[in-house]
Amino acid sequence: MADPVAIAAAISGLLPLVRENFALIVDAFVSSREWRFCLGRAELEQTIFQSWDQSWTESDATLDQAFSKFAAKSPLTARGLLQQLVLLLRTLSDPTKVQREFGLTFRNGHLHTGVDIARETKYACAFLDGIDARFSTRDLDVFEENRRRHMSFLKQVHFTVTGSQPNLDDLFVRLDEFNRTVQLTTPSELRQLADRKVLELMVRDAVKDADRTRRLEDAVAKLAKESIDQGAKEMYDDLSKLANFRMAIQAANPSDVPRKKIFAIEDFSFDTPYYLDNNTTLARLFDYPTKYQSRLVLVEWVSLTRGTSPAAVLETMDETKVTWYILHAEKPQRILLPATIGLILDHTSSRSIGFVYQLPHHIRGNLPTRPVASRDGQPGGARVVLSPKAIAAQRLPTSLRQLIQKKEPGGLDLGIRFKLAKKLLDAVHLMHAAGFTHRNIHPDNILLFPARFPDRNEPDPSNLDYDNPIIVGFHDARLEIEFTPSTDPVPWTQPTGLKPILKHPNRAKPVVIDCYRHPDQRLAPEAPFRRQHDLYGVGCVLLELGLWDTLDNLSGREIAARAPEVGGAGRVDKEGVWLDAEVVKKAARGLDVTMGSVYAEVTRRCLSVNPIKGDVLDFERQLASAMAEIWA
Repeated sequence: MADPVAIAAAISGLLPLVRENFALIVDAFVSSREWRFCLGRAELEQTIFQSWDQSWTESDATLDQAFSKFAAKSPLTARGLLQQLVLLLRTLSDPTKVQREFGLTFRNGHLHTGVDIARETKYACAFLDGIDARFSTRDLDVFEENRRRHMSFLKQVHFTVTGSQPNLDDLFVRLDEFNRTVQLTTPSELRQLADRKVLELMVRDAVKDADRTRRLEDAVAKLAKESIDQGAKEMYDDLSKLANFRMAIQAANPSDVPRKKIFAIEDFSFDTPYYLDNNTTLARLFDYPTKYQSRLVLVEWVSLTRGTSPAAVLETMDETKVTWYILHAEKPQRILLPATIGLILDHTSSRSIGFVYQLPHHIRGNLPTRPVASRDGQPGGARVVLSPKAIAAQRLPTSLRQLIQKKEPGGLDLGIRFKLAKKLLDAVHLMHAAGFTHRNIHPDNILLFPARFPDRNEPDPSNLDYDNPIIVGFHDARLEIEFTPSTDPVPWTQPTGLKPILKHPNRAKPVVIDCYRHPDQRLAPEAPFRRQHDLYGVGCVLLELGLWDTLDNLSGREIAARAPEVGGAGRVDKEGVWLDAEVVKKAARGLDVTMGSVYAEVTRRCLSVNPIKGDVLDFERQLASAMAEIWA
């Protein structure tokens, strides 16, 4: 058996050859739009390989060091990885096999004759055949010489598609098989990194090469429909929806809200039992999706009071419409953002606009009914929907703050807390990968709905659905997405009063909520928002999940005492902001005992107030991957 040092050196040496072969395959389809789908399919396999390839260098170690450590720890697995690299290169270096099985032919680049190609491919096959069980460190000098020669050859040729019906499906199946197999030979922590990296790479070029993102989206959408492997189907579905979400962010424009998606206040029934907080309420939407039907929806009100001028009101309306357009787009379920079905523009108030969110299927439909008695007192055939109080008792969501403080004050199973933490960190990483920032993450904006009864499509109010939380809180979140401002005048006059029962005027913003925001964001709210600011809010929520207590209860309610509406001392000054951050930092030191060292370290890194060095997405990917390895 080959020794670990030789295995590691061979893997490091062959990877550049594999990268070059993927590039040659992609280039074969670039020249003609006839091969557009094939180009997207080849780019997809190249992207999946790149995500795996780059995951090996996530740490400070070089590629050689990473493979040396891997081969020393798992020599048999490393040997299997080396064999897969050799097999793929051997297949793609045989001109006869490549043409017969895939319909590809080597063409001259800087080489002048087909004889040169035949000679070099024969030499490459012999070189690859020599990397067998007897391969050792004594062979490394010859290996490096042959590797350089083969790389030089690959730089001078290209593939072209030949024949009227090339077997390109077989080519993509072979590349897919290779990608799946090398994933299986990879340590689980690196697979976690690769799984997240491929999502980032999927939408990486959406701005500078939007057509590439669309090609990738078309390829994964087709694979999601055709795949019979459930795991692969879910992966392709996530990739497709993330690409769609990214393109929606790029195309967002306030003028793109269809009229049929704009509702009037009269289309809804707002009742006191549906009330959640000052900004959010359930509501019953009439004549939706068809006439005489109704649906339960979640409405989040946006206050248009950021400025007194019509221009300021129009700016907020534009931002709200852009946010609606983005949230309306199809997106991965694991991103935890709600789907919006429309906006409420209330003509009774020029200062309020509402997001209308679609609820889970078992919550929004099949509203409970009761029979209506006939005149003789006997049950009739007609039925009416139960009272709002009865509906709310079965379907009202619970915020994470309510869960901690009221519903489960004694604590929750550690496995459920880990699950919620993983989902939140993963969701924020995906948002940022797509180019979206939330800007308002705290426990009041994380909602959990009643679970579904296993045997029927109805909510079970005694159990919460911890698998599908949603993140709301767009009532005062600011966007920094480029869009064309609306030039339409504000269509309403000054309001005489807030007519709907649940549209409460905004009260003073509680500073205890602001403590979930990064200190820099609190001290300079108009400064550019950074992804790290979202990550700080995530860290605060992870801290609460770990301690099973909210920030306002930390350190003898020190943070709450500094809040103006509690302490009466006016706005919190710079010193108070940093004191709040210090209280949070100290509280995080106690997580190791209750949640383990990995969870505690992830939380503390999220709560760092110092600027993150390097790419924030890389930082988040490492945190989410580390969190994914935790189990109760």
